[in-house]
Amino acid sequence: MAQDQNDMLLVVGTYTTTLPHVAGRGAGIQLLGFNSRTGSISDGPAFGGITNPTWLTVSRDARRLYSVQECAEDDGAAIDCFALDTQARNLTHLASVPSQGSWPCHLSLDNAEQQLFVANYVSGRFATIRLDADRVPTRQVKVIQHEGSSVNPERQEGPHLHQAVPTPDGRRVIVCDAGLDRLIRYPLTEDGIAPTPDLSLDTEPGSFPRHLAFLPDGSGFLVIHELANTVVSYDMAGDAITRCGSLSILPQAWTGTSSAAAVHIHPSGRFAYASNRGHDSLCAIDLRDSLERLSVIGWYSACGKAPRDFAIDPAGRFLIVATQDSDNLAVYEINSETGELFLVTERYSIGTPVCLVFVNRKSL
Repeated sequence: MAQDQNDMLLVVGTYTTTLPHVAGRGAGIQLLGFNSRTGSISDGPAFGGITNPTWLTVSRDARRLYSVQECAEDDGAAIDCFALDTQARNLTHLASVPSQGSWPCHLSLDNAEQQLFVANYVSGRFATIRLDADRVPTRQVKVIQHEGSSVNPERQEGPHLHQAVPTPDGRRVIVCDAGLDRLIRYPLTEDGIAPTPDLSLDTEPGSFPRHLAFLPDGSGFLVIHELANTVVSYDMAGDAITRCGSLSILPQAWTGTSSAAAVHIHPSGRFAYASNRGHDSLCAIDLRDSLERLSVIGWYSACGKAPRDFAIDPAGRFLIVATQDSDNLAVYEINSETGELFLVTERYSIGTPVCLVFVNRKSL
């Protein structure tokens, strides 16, 4: 048998069922090979048996993988935990617990890896799930129900949580509530999380804040707004968060319909990238001047329809974009000096890819 030349895994979450907004053709969670020297993707096993594993997160030592089951609470919306064997490219299911809401679309680990943060989109419910000593989810949960609405009667008739992530210092968690047009920060406590926020920031009415990404040095973050098609920057100093700048991620001449999806910052902190569904592009953003003066480097084809997510490899050399409606992954090489993207692989076929996570195999 030929030696495995892939020093990384590319873990892919997919839609497995057909829903009003997507025709699910995915096989579950796939463990693809990735060569960080050449940027090539190779086939790997798929692990089914779970519904719509559309968001994944991996522990720092890459021994645990957690996944949502994105569906209604009555249909079994859940969080699954797997033991991940990076060398054998294998998953072993360890536990499944309720997500505490409907249509969970994001989950993350706290910095100590003692609890999971779950954003339940449709029910507008934020859940924290305690992990045991083996980092397996328990039935110890805390649930915070958001209330309210915003200006878009079709999309913002109630709270819709899209993301919950810990701050770099590990002391708090910030929730993106797209339905309320609000960023809400909760303190973390010894027994989990405080029931009331210590900060709530309003965004532009109808903008639909979806995801945020922290700068590598923890000094600030970017927020992508799905309906406004903007990226907004924030500075963090002590306990304060201050809005800095804003940038449209669509070309000025674009007249079609588009909705923003994902934002990620390059490991150098010098560039960021955002995905547009409709324009079906990646917008490269220059952060080298300041957070107050964001600028566009350029737009690059996503090589398919509906780029829901993308990922940058830990070394910052390659970017892979997943086009949900075209069943495709495309690979770009990143120019480390300019932030420009150069196409390496236009097509790698995979059913309804949504979430991408890089895992380094060499150091584990």
